[in-house]
Amino acid sequence: MSAMVAGAARAAQLLQHFRSLAEAAQPRHDLPAGAMNALQALPLPKRKQENWRYTPLPVLYEQLWEPKPAPADGMLEVGQVDALALNGTDGFRIVLHNGVWLPALSRVPDGVSVVPLDQALTAGDAAVGSASGAGAHLFAALNAAMAHDGVLLRVAAGLEQESELEILHINSGLAAGWLVQPRVVLVLEDGAQLNLSEQYLGADESDDSAGLYNGVTEILLGQGARLDHARLQNEAGQHRHLSALHLSQQADSVYTGTTLAMGGLWSRSEFHVRFAAPGAHCALNGFYLSGGQQSHDLQLNIVHGVPGCSSTERFKGILSGRGKAVFDGIILVQPDAQKTDARLSNDNLLLSRQAEIDTKPQLEIYADDVQCSHGTTVGQIDTEMLFYLRSRGIPRDQAVNMVCKGFAGEILQTCRSEVLQQRAEALLDRQLAGVLAGMA
Repeated sequence: MSAMVAGAARAAQLLQHFRSLAEAAQPRHDLPAGAMNALQALPLPKRKQENWRYTPLPVLYEQLWEPKPAPADGMLEVGQVDALALNGTDGFRIVLHNGVWLPALSRVPDGVSVVPLDQALTAGDAAVGSASGAGAHLFAALNAAMAHDGVLLRVAAGLEQESELEILHINSGLAAGWLVQPRVVLVLEDGAQLNLSEQYLGADESDDSAGLYNGVTEILLGQGARLDHARLQNEAGQHRHLSALHLSQQADSVYTGTTLAMGGLWSRSEFHVRFAAPGAHCALNGFYLSGGQQSHDLQLNIVHGVPGCSSTERFKGILSGRGKAVFDGIILVQPDAQKTDARLSNDNLLLSRQAEIDTKPQLEIYADDVQCSHGTTVGQIDTEMLFYLRSRGIPRDQAVNMVCKGFAGEILQTCRSEVLQQRAEALLDRQLAGVLAGMA
């Protein structure tokens, strides 16, 4: 049997496996009902599809991923969570272990309500699925069709001060081939404010199990709401991470988000932004670090459908070894979206000849009174900059480190959480140390 025939047979087997999993879940609410139809109609993503063209897919299809069992009581201890949390024992946090909310290890601030996702679905809460729909591709539809794990968060309007919260997504204690599919729905009522940090990680850095995180986040911002949102993806070495963020913004709302993709073997982060009323602003920042055999994929779909909204998207990446990254970003300005201001940029620094970046920033404009721009750069470390630093007595390794940290710093500094920023810088230092050791 040829490799092509074997690959097609494997894909057909995996597709049927996913459909069987969804049917066995026996959903009791409306969101999975629509997703089941999508799941039956959608194929597995293929490189022939434009927004999957450069994504390394074989690593995603090598296992028949199986839903994990519910975590047993006592698998995580308070001390473990305190060590992983950004604010130790003092901060407000939501803990999701293998996708399941653990109220006993969580601490919620005043003005924020938390409801388990299955309870919100059973009650028919209209917020769930309103930003994402049934799913644009098979993995999104699979999450919706099997929707059960996760939480619905609501931030009340009229609070005297901004609330601060962390969401910890901890995946641990699982056998190879595990599948975790939580959904987080966040609703900020009119005028509400929240500073939100998220971490995706394992309880043990030595975890070498191959697993797939397939998560969805829906964010609904009411009129005048403000959300600062920082995310660090630092999954264990063999984990696959697939996440989709769906953002809907009402008039005069402001979203500032920073996504840092630094862990795992393979990741794909999607951003879907829709402006529902004039005056809203969205700022997306991102940094990815790909080394060894890692692959990170970032997909942006920003739709300006109403007038008077603005968006900025700034993404940077550092690649070493045989690291690979994909950046595919599109800004769509529809005919009614006059007075749109949209800026998109992607810059990449390659530390080896084997590293690969596929970057495709795009503008699609159907209105004439707009200010829009896009651009991308790909290059190696500037030899003149290195010469300048070394001529002042700075060792070569330290000079390279300084250049890389300066390059990444513009994005890392957009994180409101200093602790999160420091953790990202430590991960960057560790990978750079390995790269420089190999170049010695």
